[in-house]
Amino acid sequence: MPPKISSAEWEVMNVVWERHPMTAAQVFEALPNHNEWAPKTVNTFLARLVEKGVLGVEKDGNVNVYSPRLPRAECMASERKDFLRRVYQGSAASLLMHFCENAELSEAEIRELQRLLRKKKGE
Repeated sequence: MPPKISSAEWEVMNVVWERHPMTAAQVFEALPNHNEWAPKTVNTFLARLVEKGVLGVEKDGNVNVYSPRLPRAECMASERKDFLRRVYQGSAASLLMHFCENAELSEAEIRELQRLLRKKKGE
C-alpha cells in the first residue's frame, strides 16, 4: 500500500508523473504555484517523497534527478480508498449520491454516469 501523500506532495508528484525525469529546479518551475513556494520548500517535498518511497532519485553530476517509483494510478487508488473510508464510511453509493446531488453535471456527464450504472447493473 502506498504511503500517505499530503496535498502539497500531490502537487509535486503530479508534475513529476507528467514530465519525469526532472531536477528539483525543473519541478519548481513546472509547479503551477511556484511563485508561492520557495525552491527550498520544493526540495523538502522532494526529500519527503523520496523517504516515503514514492520518488526515486539519481545523481547526475551535482544534480539530483527525480522519477516516480510508484505509478499515479496506485497512489490514486490508495487515496480513493482512504477518502471513501474516512468521509463516507466506506460507502461508494453515498459518495456517488452526494456528488450527483450537489455537482453541476453536463448532459454528457449525466449520460456517461447512466451508461456506467447500466453497465454495473449488467444491462
